[in-house]
Amino acid sequence: MDLAITNTLALTMRDDRLGMLEDATIAVDDGEIAFVGPADEFSGDPERTIDGDGLVTMPGLVNVHAHTGLTLLRGGAQDVPEIEWMNRALGPLSAAMAPADHVAGARLGVLEAVRSGVTTVGEYARDVGRLVEEAYEPTGVRVVATETINAVDGPTDDLGPDEPYPLDEAQGRSALERNEALFDAYADHERVSCLYGPQALDMVPPGLLEEIRDRAAEHDRGIHMHVAQGGREQRQIEARYGADETTVSVLEDLGLVSDQLLAAHLHGATRDERAHLADAGVRMAANPSSIAAIDGVTPPIAEYREHGGVAGIGTDQAPGPGGHDFLRELRTTALLAKTKRTDPTAFPAWEALRVGTIEGARALGIDDRVGSLEAGKRADVVLLDLKHPSTAPIVSEPLHTAVPNIVYGANAGVVDTVLVDGEVVLEDDAVRTVDEREILETANERASDVFARAAETWRDANSELVDRVEDGWL
Repeated sequence: MDLAITNTLALTMRDDRLGMLEDATIAVDDGEIAFVGPADEFSGDPERTIDGDGLVTMPGLVNVHAHTGLTLLRGGAQDVPEIEWMNRALGPLSAAMAPADHVAGARLGVLEAVRSGVTTVGEYARDVGRLVEEAYEPTGVRVVATETINAVDGPTDDLGPDEPYPLDEAQGRSALERNEALFDAYADHERVSCLYGPQALDMVPPGLLEEIRDRAAEHDRGIHMHVAQGGREQRQIEARYGADETTVSVLEDLGLVSDQLLAAHLHGATRDERAHLADAGVRMAANPSSIAAIDGVTPPIAEYREHGGVAGIGTDQAPGPGGHDFLRELRTTALLAKTKRTDPTAFPAWEALRVGTIEGARALGIDDRVGSLEAGKRADVVLLDLKHPSTAPIVSEPLHTAVPNIVYGANAGVVDTVLVDGEVVLEDDAVRTVDEREILETANERASDVFARAAETWRDANSELVDRVEDGWL
């Protein structure tokens, strides 16, 4: 037996609660969880023991939706109207990025995610295989990789909000074939799995969407798609499909509303549409910090779960909301859900921890492998230090304050140890698999170059941030 974590408070996420075990032992052998239970029932002889006294041991956190390649643009597209964000604020910056810039951003984003206890990321990117190869595999993080299928032809910063994007089906088909190659390349990989990635209804021709639907059904594969993500998208749908249509109504007509679909965002759908999606088995990827920062609204994750839908949480991208610290995202999700519902009991801490682990794994379709501490599952495990100033003091009577303190108080500094497939990725405040200093230095250098290249185009796009610079605020 390779490793045992002893004397720990375990949150296993088994059954429909947190599966709390005091004085627990979790044993790992050959990348797999071999034992979870009371310490006095364990009889193995591990090569290494981690004393979990004062630590919470739980499944690794699952970030279901992220564009880590954009992390170099952190701070470059925020505090602008929603209608400007994509084309006027982010667009000029992202257009200046070279493939190596996306890799540098992904390496930084994955590093930040690991430091916040994340062991699985639902990565969504163009040429995502390169990010898997150069960012995820070296770091040792599990990834559900989605190739962006986008047929939008050329820049859109000069288009009015009601002018449909010009679409090039050949461009979209080329992306679909990259997606197919991704499935082939990682068919037998332990830490990498894949999904189809039509970016959004307004960015992919309907015929190509139907083909993706058919391929997904034929091969029993999932589809990861941005759905009903705000006013800009709705105006595009009305311009292309008609004034009475919505994203959900068109997806229904195209046969894409099914349990194969993982839908990111959904804040632009109606309550009845979300109830229908949940009933159809569509899974939701909520990105509260991102949507708060970009749209000024709160994703309806609490409502979606009340409809019986499966939901996970993602960090989306760094420009706008800030980054990929998943513990911060759990807190944001819980607090925004309360203010949206004007109900302080909405999305309580115990639900947040389940959504951040087992339900996130379920949303990505990998809950048979990860998301809970159970014998036979892969050993994706995180240990959190309850003696940290942000979580202390911790008591166990008359209630376990560890649960609310993790969600409402913890930051990335509480992450003590991270295991993926039983391998140590983070320990003693250091990521063991990559050179953190080199990642940070490269990211800073490349970001400076990207912003410099984009400066003139960014100014010409004339988002409200340009005015803020001229006014001396930025």
